[in-house]
Amino acid sequence: MTTARRRVVVEHAGGPEVLRVVTDAAPEPGPGQVRLRVLAAGLARADLLMRAGCYPGRAPRPPFVAGWDATGVVDACGPGVEPSWAGRRALALTLTGGHASHVVVPESGLVAVPDGVDTAAAACLPLNYLTAYEMLHHAARVRPGERVLVHGAAGAVGTALLDVGRLLGAETYGVARPADRRLVQTFGASHVDRSGWDRMRADVVLDPVGGAHVRRSFRALRPGGRLVAYGFLADGASPLGGLARLRLWDALPNGRRAAFYRLSVAARRNPRRLNTATAALVAALAAGRLRPVVAACMPLDAAAEAHRLLAAGTLRGKVLLAP
Repeated sequence: MTTARRRVVVEHAGGPEVLRVVTDAAPEPGPGQVRLRVLAAGLARADLLMRAGCYPGRAPRPPFVAGWDATGVVDACGPGVEPSWAGRRALALTLTGGHASHVVVPESGLVAVPDGVDTAAAACLPLNYLTAYEMLHHAARVRPGERVLVHGAAGAVGTALLDVGRLLGAETYGVARPADRRLVQTFGASHVDRSGWDRMRADVVLDPVGGAHVRRSFRALRPGGRLVAYGFLADGASPLGGLARLRLWDALPNGRRAAFYRLSVAARRNPRRLNTATAALVAALAAGRLRPVVAACMPLDAAAEAHRLLAAGTLRGKVLLAP
């Protein structure tokens, strides 16, 4: 019996109005693959850039389905897959394709979600918390007691950075609007106003903005400090110039380091490391040591509105689509 699938298709580059919800037959998993019946999929700013046709990296050509991650129930297993996966909740980093009622993923990319773990909270882990963990643990190599400055601290990655930074024993500072002070403080972090953050000196700065902003972030480092940029939201042109600046700063003999982190690159080069990290995050969530923030959970039919809400930049935490 054929299973029906609904998916949000980016028909061509443009605004949220180019999104269409299409119904067709769900794909069958091949060897080493499983099919997830998606319960929640994350919406990220990278999805917005892909939809607009200005994502600075490898992006699918329209028509395509966006969605970097998916959390759901395994409803079909392909040949060679461990049969015990059937019927279990799991999550996966998909990079694309997550905004659908069903998605096929490799068994090797699955991480089980234990009973009792909230599905929406788990859905925050595969992209945002994994990115935060990778940047803090792998790119910046944060040590307990170090001062970590997080820009965009009320957003999906920002709240994840504060949460993971707390687990790693860092002294965290969140740059956010005054209205977000209490949210920042719930993670044990100090709130820093947007107008005064560059007067402090940090061991690590996480910057998703780019442009002239990233220069200020680099100047905010202590000797021996590390800047990790992971976006170029302020750049109207290609990020190549920004990447060149980071490489130049990293080469300067001043004791400070600079790097750009992109999860999609790490997913291609080190999938096992990412899977291990995701499993550790799931275990921490199951133990009550993480507190993901869900800003909104919206149906597939409201995908265009979800894109608009995320683009407005006023939401706190993660936006989810729930088929």
